[in-house]
Amino acid sequence: MTTTRSGRPPGVFHSRPRSRFALVIVGIMVNEMTKAWLKAHCKENGGYGTPELNDKLYLHFKGFDKIENLEEYTGLKSVFLEGNGLEQLTGLEACTSLRCLFAQQNFVREIPDALPASLSTINVSNNPLGTLEHLSRLPDLQTLQASHCELKDLDAIRDLVDCPELTTVDLQQNKIDGDAEEMVRLFASMPKLACLYLQGNPIVSSLRQYRKRMISEIPGLAYLDDRPVFPLERLCAEAWAKGGLEAEKAARAAHKAEEEDKQRRDREYLTSIREAARAKREEQARETRVALEAVGLSDASDGEWEEDPEPPELIAARAKLAMYEARPGEEEPPELTRARIDLAVEREARGESPAATRPWAPLAERDEVEGGGESFVTNATVVGESKSAGRALEDEVEAGERRRDENVEPRGGGVKKTEDGSGAVGSQGDRETLLDDLD
Repeated sequence: MTTTRSGRPPGVFHSRPRSRFALVIVGIMVNEMTKAWLKAHCKENGGYGTPELNDKLYLHFKGFDKIENLEEYTGLKSVFLEGNGLEQLTGLEACTSLRCLFAQQNFVREIPDALPASLSTINVSNNPLGTLEHLSRLPDLQTLQASHCELKDLDAIRDLVDCPELTTVDLQQNKIDGDAEEMVRLFASMPKLACLYLQGNPIVSSLRQYRKRMISEIPGLAYLDDRPVFPLERLCAEAWAKGGLEAEKAARAAHKAEEEDKQRRDREYLTSIREAARAKREEQARETRVALEAVGLSDASDGEWEEDPEPPELIAARAKLAMYEARPGEEEPPELTRARIDLAVEREARGESPAATRPWAPLAERDEVEGGGESFVTNATVVGESKSAGRALEDEVEAGERRRDENVEPRGGGVKKTEDGSGAVGSQGDRETLLDDLD
């Protein structure tokens, strides 16, 4: 990146503003990080007005050129400073609990020696950074992102060896060049290194079989550049490092045979489970059959639940109620409706005319007539099963009453005049004839 004599990109000039308000100079917004502004900013972002209670500070894309007035923010765990105009990362000495520092896209040229030792994550990507010196003072550092910087040789990154907890290193798209074998030894000396990005550096292209070398030399490496390190790739890389291409082919063939054997064992295991389950079901079915036969039952049914048959008394009562309509204003039971429909269909099937249902009415009067040793209760409002039959019955009853009043003996000698002038049924046969007429 082209710079001026002052070390800044062309067209960018910084001047310290005289007030806390933003000052735009050649497209760059510059702010002062004052105490009042920091308190107001914390409240706007859901923080606290008391500085030491805040654990995050969002200061990205604010145009700051200096970190200052953070002495009271002793409880900070994360600081976001992306996209400002910072040239130094000083001013964080009081943040002794700081764990994450995000300072990408600034103008930082070096790592200060006063960073909090508690830092575990640092992002200084897209900065004109020429060296990673002083990172050895961070014993808890686990993640370092320094891509797209100005790192040019292995000396610029040598301090990483003294970071025992380092697991992720992103140095892609830099200008690192030098002895490729020394680079392999340098990264292999990091005991917990698991994720490494080196693509885009000249030194990568100078190392033959770069990926195999890095994987075989770094035992814990799980991700290299653009893809993960799968178990088969590690197996082949380690075999290649020991015996060359032939050893790699043998390791690949052995791995394939092992996978096929594992799949065969899995299939056999699943088959044995299915066979055991089938045998268990058959044994249970056999025991069930034996138990049913012991009590004289059979398992010929399909196992579905079957409804118990209705008692004959209930069927007879429903058939009798089917001859009457439901009470006015009351919902008719669905069983009774079905019984009425079944009765009509049955009569039609026998060639009989379907009888009309009798309308329901309260029993205002009951005439109890005894004959043939049985008791009959008739309702004066009950009509016959059909209109013609009802009219004929009414005519017969009226004629009988007239004959009784006139002391005229009906057919078969039914009603006779007594001595006191009242009519009476003359004999048992007369009584049965009258009941038949009423029916």
